[in-house]
Amino acid sequence: MASPRPSRSARKAVADSGFSTPGLDRALAILSCLGAHPAGLSLSEIAAELGLSTNFVYRTTQSLVAHGYLLRDAEKRYSIGPGLLRLSQPFVDDVPLAEAALPAMRWLSEQTGEAAHLGMISGDEGVVLERVIGTAPVKFYVERGTRFPLYCSAPGKALLAYAPKTACEAILSRIKLTKLQPGTISDKAELLRCLNEARQRGWTTDLGENLAGHNCVAAPVLDAHGQAIASIWLTGTSLRLSSDRIGKLAPKVVKAAQLITLTLNKHSSSK
Repeated sequence: MASPRPSRSARKAVADSGFSTPGLDRALAILSCLGAHPAGLSLSEIAAELGLSTNFVYRTTQSLVAHGYLLRDAEKRYSIGPGLLRLSQPFVDDVPLAEAALPAMRWLSEQTGEAAHLGMISGDEGVVLERVIGTAPVKFYVERGTRFPLYCSAPGKALLAYAPKTACEAILSRIKLTKLQPGTISDKAELLRCLNEARQRGWTTDLGENLAGHNCVAAPVLDAHGQAIASIWLTGTSLRLSSDRIGKLAPKVVKAAQLITLTLNKHSSSK
């Protein structure tokens, strides 16, 4: 059956690769569209945003769900699935990073009751690779595939602090330090001081800098050269993750990061 002809708006929204692969171009446009909407979109919303027929979007999303590249929730909204995230995450000697990190993430969540997350740098932002939901009565967690700013989030600052100097400088030269909240760092010199402090103590925080009322504490997962592969962090409301409690939980976050680092390095050295 011939693929549906896109509308004029679709031809603007869907990039043409120039290789006579309209179906693939539109499928990739759907993935890109959902990547910009972490909360997910319905079939009609995807179709409207891209100017594609609902029938085409339905058939394509069903295929992507079957392959694990998309998820469909109970409200029939689609979001990026773990299959796509596995393709984009680093592997250490054929071991997916998230797979190696899960035991330590579960330990951290059990020890603290809070949600544990794993993320990495993707372009000039961070992206959540995996999460373990906490046991606290009030649960706060971030879905896989959610993107976050590097300069004003605990996981982002951990990644920048332990990134190669040239990579960190390149990112900071490109991004704008937008003041998202009253406490957001918007001065480069202040941010560099914050990153230096993070390197000295091995962990960093976000006290409502990115999202008001929510705090995070993070530590880096390092490679054999001491550079960040990823970061692991706890996130929760400011009432649960107060400054005092963060100080008590930080050593556990660091330990979890070290356990992941040890797991990756052990596997690497056994090859």
